[in-house]
Amino acid sequence: MGAITGAGISAESGIRPYRGKGGIYDDPSEGEATVEAVSAPTLYSDPDRTWRAIAAIARGAAGARPNAAHEALVAIENAVERFALLTQNVDGLHQAAGSKAIIDIHGSVDATICMRCDTRAPLDVASIATLERAPRCAQCSIGVLRPDVVLFGEMLPMDKVARMQREFHENVPDVVIIAGTSALFPYIAEPLLVARKAGKLTIEVNLEPTDVTVIAEFSFRERAGAVLPAIAEAINLR
Repeated sequence: MGAITGAGISAESGIRPYRGKGGIYDDPSEGEATVEAVSAPTLYSDPDRTWRAIAAIARGAAGARPNAAHEALVAIENAVERFALLTQNVDGLHQAAGSKAIIDIHGSVDATICMRCDTRAPLDVASIATLERAPRCAQCSIGVLRPDVVLFGEMLPMDKVARMQREFHENVPDVVIIAGTSALFPYIAEPLLVARKAGKLTIEVNLEPTDVTVIAEFSFRERAGAVLPAIAEAINLR
């Protein structure tokens, strides 16, 4: 089985989604400012602004814990022979819930890379929320740290793209579930299309219709926290 998740799956944990009703990008002025702040050009010209935007998002996610949808995906992973989880989320809730076979295609906000010496180091999530300026590298003491996430205007990491290709395109899962995402990026929607063309079972779970609603064999207008546990239970009862 394969699963693809987006910000909507973490909404039940109290984290505001990016798109859709009530999302950050739902407000044109706020959304435009956020996109500009977390873009590659801004990171290099004004890293403090980028980190202030990330800190604001982190404050909105403070205290968030994995919900029933995250836990159901762990149960599914433990119940099947092969599993892959492709997530756009950078909040770390899948990892906190116990998922192992994760392709975090957009990276993780609590990991950093020095823009001078390339040293990689973790950054405590709680401290991110209080940042007013870009943190500095403890190794070289000079370099500015960047979050190990894909910013607007940047390429996806090739190693993770290769894993996504292997798990969802070359060895197509028997079942592909896409949950909590508007699937606007082609690389997020394509695994579902590939699975459908291969005659595999495809399931969408999202509160609103999306571009992949017409692709999925089954589409549920329901919370991921309600549908995914039911799927996990069905698998365990087979």
